[in-house]
Amino acid sequence: MVQSQISQTTKNKSGIFFFALTFIFILISCEISWASKPLAVIDDLQRNVELPRPAVRIVSLSDAHTENLVAIRAVRQLVGVNFSADSRWVLKNIPRLSRIPSAEQIAGLKPDIVIADADWARKNMDLMKDLDKAGIEYAALNRPKWAVLAQYLEKIGALSGRSKEAAQTLLLSEKSLYKSEIRSAKTKSMKVFVVAGADFSTCAADSWGARLIGSTGARVMTDAGGTKIKDFPWYIFYGPQKLASEGKDAEVIITLRNIRRGVVSVSKEEIIKDLRFKDIPAVKNGMVWEMDEFDLMLPSIVRLDSSLLKCWQLIGNKAK
Repeated sequence: MVQSQISQTTKNKSGIFFFALTFIFILISCEISWASKPLAVIDDLQRNVELPRPAVRIVSLSDAHTENLVAIRAVRQLVGVNFSADSRWVLKNIPRLSRIPSAEQIAGLKPDIVIADADWARKNMDLMKDLDKAGIEYAALNRPKWAVLAQYLEKIGALSGRSKEAAQTLLLSEKSLYKSEIRSAKTKSMKVFVVAGADFSTCAADSWGARLIGSTGARVMTDAGGTKIKDFPWYIFYGPQKLASEGKDAEVIITLRNIRRGVVSVSKEEIIKDLRFKDIPAVKNGMVWEMDEFDLMLPSIVRLDSSLLKCWQLIGNKAK
């Protein structure tokens, strides 16, 4: 009798075990099925980008897209990146491609998708056509702006199979901005001018950098009607003469280092020693600082917290 009960108990446990195992198998099968579901995304050249499943192997030809893929935890899916990818965020062993790679170089990496800036793709349509001929799918996406960040993250999340992570990243970025704005509420509003190179261009009002500066409680000085620089619309022409004549209210000047658009940077010392700017409050009060261009102007969510901290250190703490 006892042996019979033990046998029945064993059978019951075995049944539960096999039921659980079957249930887990069904869940895994469903996840594989969901992950393998074909997807379609409309890119910013209004092309219908179709993939049989989310991309496992990604080539990114844009610093912004690369770092945002890192932000949504798709770093291990990167098999090739832009030549200027920052090794702080992208491992050095991930191949760097030339400024304008060939379709053959890209094909050698066997990507499921190539992601490029839409403006860059328009200027390099020969390469895009070669990718089409080679059967390599690509998505041309605009560098993200704050106003459309959710839609942008939705696209790269879908392409990489990281939609859940993309949604979480959006939430975290909103929280970071909110915390920064709460912290800055106790500081007075300061006027900040950004020097983006020897031509004294500055950041546009709708740029990523302007938003970061705004999160400190400061206000970026710019020209809403200024001419945007070709191929770099997040900058506008300004000029040293205009800064000397109209920058009398600038309480902080941030000059950018390591500018990637082929313009020489202007150092902090050069601005301080330039007699044209001697009457500007930022110069008088020693409030001229330097910052890496990508830390302020690159629309990178992976840098967001560190960039906000740097802006706060240069602007917010000095405003108390």
